[in-house]
Amino acid sequence: MSSELIPAMDAFPIPGPTWLFHVLLVFTFFVHLLFLNVTLGGTLMAAIAQLASGGRPGDHRTVLAGRLMAVNTYGISLTITTGIAPLLFVQVLYQQYFYTATILISWMWLFVVFFLMFGYYAAYFYKFKGTPTKGGGGTGWLLVAALLFLVIAMIHVAVNLIHSRPETWDVMAVQPWSVLGDVAYFPRLLHFVFSSLALSGLIVTWWATRRARAGEEPTLNERIATYGWRWALWSTLVVFVDGFVLLLTLPRSVLSSFMRDGVVTHLPLITSILLGVGLLVMLARSTRPVEKPGLVFGTLAAMILTVGIMAITRHEIRALYLRPSTAQFELVTAPQWGNFFLFAGLLVVGLYVVFFMVRKVIAHPAAGSDAA
Repeated sequence: MSSELIPAMDAFPIPGPTWLFHVLLVFTFFVHLLFLNVTLGGTLMAAIAQLASGGRPGDHRTVLAGRLMAVNTYGISLTITTGIAPLLFVQVLYQQYFYTATILISWMWLFVVFFLMFGYYAAYFYKFKGTPTKGGGGTGWLLVAALLFLVIAMIHVAVNLIHSRPETWDVMAVQPWSVLGDVAYFPRLLHFVFSSLALSGLIVTWWATRRARAGEEPTLNERIATYGWRWALWSTLVVFVDGFVLLLTLPRSVLSSFMRDGVVTHLPLITSILLGVGLLVMLARSTRPVEKPGLVFGTLAAMILTVGIMAITRHEIRALYLRPSTAQFELVTAPQWGNFFLFAGLLVVGLYVVFFMVRKVIAHPAAGSDAA
């Protein structure tokens, strides 16, 4: 690949040390991932549950779909909002690569906005015209939302794969669809989708377990908890196996660098593998999660920690992919600490507001027409 294909860097210096923006990128992406996983995995799970139940009112799968989508419109909003910060930090650190990738598949990238709007509207139509409000129905709207969110995930996986591999840009410029033939594309997509299903399944289990143990429709909530637990178990198994496939798809140069970089790369990888094994053991320990609320909470906490560790590993792998290219450039810094502390303060306040909102929704979930 000729270095001429890589655009020149922005002439303006970045407003802080490079390491700080790497930390902020990983942290804000982790926060974004939590809501993104609930939005994607929750909508997919709701659609499958609704189809499996035939939309019959009173079926635990229909009730599950209604509950997920009654709160998922909040999740969609928070996914969009929390996605702004990591996008800005990507622009600071990897602007030449990320925006080139979006240009190479520009027509699909532009459609993300429309897919997101239509998917959001479809989710609301399901809430107003379907199960959350009426106790059943609205399957068509739910399927539209699930399909559009899955397509958005496919586009994002493509962009993130393209921007980390400048050596493929000359081919992508002529044949953008060739990204689907990349050996890493579908393993990355499967890892992304099934991770979201695993986390969503655990959140469903935790929520239903709390309600069952509080005496709220115990039989119904026990069935929902068991259903979510099974989703979490099998999705985690797929993610665990697919993770090793992803390692094998890494180019030899990236894999060798990954193995040579010592504890910086080894520790997150080994930790994520151990957490994966631990999650499978915890999920396999019981088939009746309502009877073991401590196990449910511990498994959910371990899953959230795993998401954080994987966000670090993902960032390290991108850096290794781009190392031959980024070595040609040097980021100039001109710290603006006043702006940073203002951002940090607003970030803490914003995260507290989100925490307060989520806690209020969990503690006092709406029902019927109020849920819409």
